[in-house]
Amino acid sequence: MEERTTTQRLGGPKQGFWQRAGWVSLAFLWMVAMASPARPDAAAGREAYEKGDYKRAMAEWQAAADRNDPDAEFGLGSLYEIGAGDLKQNYKQADYWYRKAADQGNSEAQYRLALIWATGGDDFPADLGESYKWVLLALENKGVWSTLAADLKSQLDKVTSAGQRADAQRRVAVWKEARAAKKEQTDVAAVPAQPPGSANKGSTTGCPGWPFPTLPCTEQFPALPGGQTPPHAPAPPRPATKAPIEELNEALAQVDCAALRAQTPTEGSLIISGTVPNAGEKAKLVELVERLFPDVRPEVTVDIVPPPLCRSVAALSVMRASGLVGEAGLSLRLNSGSLRLREGNPIRLEVRGPPYASNLRIDYFSLDGQVAHLKPEAGEPPPKLAAGATRLFWNSANGETWSAGGAPFGTELITVTATPEPLDLGSSRSTVEPAAEYLRDLRGALGRIGAPSGRPSAVAMLLIKTSP
Repeated sequence: MEERTTTQRLGGPKQGFWQRAGWVSLAFLWMVAMASPARPDAAAGREAYEKGDYKRAMAEWQAAADRNDPDAEFGLGSLYEIGAGDLKQNYKQADYWYRKAADQGNSEAQYRLALIWATGGDDFPADLGESYKWVLLALENKGVWSTLAADLKSQLDKVTSAGQRADAQRRVAVWKEARAAKKEQTDVAAVPAQPPGSANKGSTTGCPGWPFPTLPCTEQFPALPGGQTPPHAPAPPRPATKAPIEELNEALAQVDCAALRAQTPTEGSLIISGTVPNAGEKAKLVELVERLFPDVRPEVTVDIVPPPLCRSVAALSVMRASGLVGEAGLSLRLNSGSLRLREGNPIRLEVRGPPYASNLRIDYFSLDGQVAHLKPEAGEPPPKLAAGATRLFWNSANGETWSAGGAPFGTELITVTATPEPLDLGSSRSTVEPAAEYLRDLRGALGRIGAPSGRPSAVAMLLIKTSP
């Protein structure tokens, strides 16, 4: 990416309907969650996506989708929904692939269909009846997507009429009939002719012929009525000895490309904040919290920041956790008071400094893995801020006003680093560079200046949302 493009647009990946649906939760600004892949191509596609290699992700998922892999179909739908990489955002294509995955029982695809039909997009008019239909179907599943669908349904109930809801029920019935007919045709075509006398014979492996034909096929002996333990049943797991909060913190630390922390500000309360790389990880987090804290209603304020930007957030979080930087009263906000920027809006950053005179760095991280250095620019001394002072930043060294650029749009990150002494990051840095290289050198520079008594270095982070 050229410096001029990144510096001028100050933009991120496409985000589409999230900017237009004020009543839909901002927690799901960006979504790439998917179930464990069933085929190598689907797994390879997911791996490529997480590395930001969207062309390879498309190729791998397309190959698997050609074999009717529902995970790959879901992946293709997500690429079209968000317009990943050079791909143009296309809700019609997203609808096509999500439907194929939904027809195979993918509950998250049903949930995503409800979302895109609720808000619509370019050449894709919103249809609340269709949205309600997919919400009702997603509700019939068990698990976190059913829970999230229930939340969305409560929002749709406020904006739909009784006639629209009745029409949605009719659409659900039509969809089920069509799916059942298709499944019956598939089952008939797939059943091989059995040799005489082969019916109901036992099998030493797998499920065919096992002694419970009315129960789902499973390798495990089913639980019997009355709580009886079947012969040779595995011993029940021993109760966990760790405290729930300890188990939670360990689980949070294992989420890849995430920056999470759990707090208990008052007795009986729990707050989980930070970022995760996709909606799937957020769903797992919600399930984990519900399991560990069944009697507590925790507050989960988690943003979704996809790769590779999430790695920048995680790296900054590690610096905080290691004590290299703190918060120290440093804060950052958009002067408009909002977290949203539309194309062409001015970017005016209000920075409140720590309780000591500090040297500042202001950086803009984009979802393509790059960082643009807003202050100081090449050859410019770092701006200084008096103890506890507030200052507005809004233009470059040559007086050009910062403004939100064009597509692609989405979630982006602005950071301010405050240090008691100027950071030595080298004089040959370009205005735009790979974020991973910059964060590596930033960590080293912070370590060299140390933390004088009462003047610890600090970093403030601000996630913003850009849209057309």
